[in-house]
Amino acid sequence: EEWASAKAKETQQDAFEHVERELLEDRVVSEALEIAGRSRVLGSQRTPDWRTRVAEMAARRNYLQVRSADAVYVVGWRLEKGKDQFTGRGDVSPHETPVLDVGGGTGWACQWYVDRFRDGGEDPSLCRLFLFDDAGPPWA
Repeated sequence: EEWASAKAKETQQDAFEHVERELLEDRVVSEALEIAGRSRVLGSQRTPDWRTRVAEMAARRNYLQVRSADAVYVVGWRLEKGKDQFTGRGDVSPHETPVLDVGGGTGWACQWYVDRFRDGGEDPSLCRLFLFDDAGPPWA
């Protein structure tokens, strides 16, 4: 699915990299999705369609951006405690708000980056995640 605007395609064509669905649905990306899902998709949000809901955010491509990054700088919004992590809108139990409470696909990118430093992974002292909180999603 194409997400770039016509103007972006026209003026920044040399900066785009087309990622095939085959790569986005690769075993490595799918395994990372399952691991991150344990931290992000909690309680009532863990419905049979949660993976589809993540796909609707085009989040899988974000894994490719952070899987080898030395540092990650993001502009995003923080989830309000007790709001649905997929939309930032619907009410859920406050216990279902992920600890890493950055919303949307950006939140998934942050989770994938942080997951690299957990459970015997990379040296946690090398984790360099920086957030500029832009104060909320556009619909808030």
